[in-house]
Amino acid sequence: MLNPITPAQAKRNFVSLYSRWHQKDALPSELSGTLASQRLREPLFMPAISPRFKMQREDKIFAIGSCFARGVELALIGQKMDVLSKAAEFDSFPSMNGELALGFTNKYNTFSMYNELRWALDPAAEFPRHSLVDLGNGIFYDPHTNPALQLAGLEETIHRREIMQMVSRRISQCRVVIITLGLVEVWRDKIANVFVNRLIPGMLSNYPDRYELHLTNFVENLSNLERIHGLLSQFGHQDVQIVATVSPVPLQATFSGEDVVIANTYSKSLLRAVSQEWAAAHKNVHYFPSYEIVQNSDRSLTWEEDMRHVKGEVVRHIMGLFLRNYFSGLPVTSSKLYASPNPVPPGVGPGKTIISWSSHATPDAAIYVSGGGIEEALFARGAHGSQEASFIETGATYEFSLYTNRDRDSRVAQISVTRPPVGPVTS
Repeated sequence: MLNPITPAQAKRNFVSLYSRWHQKDALPSELSGTLASQRLREPLFMPAISPRFKMQREDKIFAIGSCFARGVELALIGQKMDVLSKAAEFDSFPSMNGELALGFTNKYNTFSMYNELRWALDPAAEFPRHSLVDLGNGIFYDPHTNPALQLAGLEETIHRREIMQMVSRRISQCRVVIITLGLVEVWRDKIANVFVNRLIPGMLSNYPDRYELHLTNFVENLSNLERIHGLLSQFGHQDVQIVATVSPVPLQATFSGEDVVIANTYSKSLLRAVSQEWAAAHKNVHYFPSYEIVQNSDRSLTWEEDMRHVKGEVVRHIMGLFLRNYFSGLPVTSSKLYASPNPVPPGVGPGKTIISWSSHATPDAAIYVSGGGIEEALFARGAHGSQEASFIETGATYEFSLYTNRDRDSRVAQISVTRPPVGPVTS
């Protein structure tokens, strides 16, 4: 339960900069506005974030959870941080269908995250080898991983499991742990008496009585996170800081019998509430709103064609916000840069898009553009504004970069603008 708020603190919260949804006579499209009704009109939502700790250059970092954890790893590696969850030992593992081999470490539920850390950190915990699944013809599957690797025999499957636990054990060296929560539909192996991460096609038909589906609840998921906190407190870094977030990627399908949209809403709402409760209970647990950023951004800019995967531009926006708020090596600015429309619609002659930006902490901000045969050149200046780019050629990619000043000392935002070719004419 959250601690009560005193009347004095409640009054301060009520008049804080981002506490109001709407206000009479406010300009709806004001770029520097702080009202929710103003900020929700922006193509890419930017919530107010107040970090209670900062990552330092020397920190070691471990990310566990769904695909957002992989995105965080890549962003932090790009900042030359020491990310121990992305281990060189995994590089030789053969991926399946050209997928990123590291995706096999994805953990989609709190049970599988807790299990992975318990088997890696607690000397009294033993991995249940009888939970490995015999698929026939000498092929086995580890249901505590994500099926992104080529399947192998028992010996190789156990070898991969040992390497994975060795890498997971490195979380004890890490000051910063990032946990991404994914879903609440979880399969339990009744024979091994253990919850698993993922089933693969054929497992239910080969073993019709071995597994049962659990639609897990608030108490179960919070209990798992509390156990994870206990493991990290006992075996982890003495100043461990945990960042929890909820993956915005919806369920691919549901086993619940509900409409998948309703099932996904239940799953994400529950995990969002659990993460809030967890962060309120511990000073070293912090919530990062990646879910809210995606859900409150322009749908046409946010989602790929499948309406499930988040576009790269939005992922970069989220990673940029995360780094600027939590990494002490980057300036904390409230900077926004977007293009509308993007992609630019096909047509005859150069296309047009409106570049809009806002950089409240950098009054000398400057926008530069490159691509389409253009070397990086000054496009616009000022702390905020909008300007038409009327030179977008078909098939070209233009990079617009927002810098803190004309000397381009520090880039605080970037966006790619494209224009697809005209599709074939059919009769």
